[in-house]
Amino acid sequence: MDITLPPELEAYAEERVHAGTFASASELITEAVRRKMESDAWLEQEVLEAEQTELSLLTREDLESVRSLIRRAHALQAS
Repeated sequence: MDITLPPELEAYAEERVHAGTFASASELITEAVRRKMESDAWLEQEVLEAEQTELSLLTREDLESVRSLIRRAHALQAS
């Protein structure tokens, strides 16, 4: 897979590698994607738990709206 980063992100990646924070730009990107996956999974788990509790202030429609916003944000990031 080849990816192209905007100049400011490429410079940041190069700085982190040069500083020794990451061994390579690939390692930095792998870590960033892993953290994004964890964040998405955490948010989905929170939504699922909110759906199953009687104490939730959110309706099922509210929770589906949150899911819809997440899907749209992902689609925008992918384009």
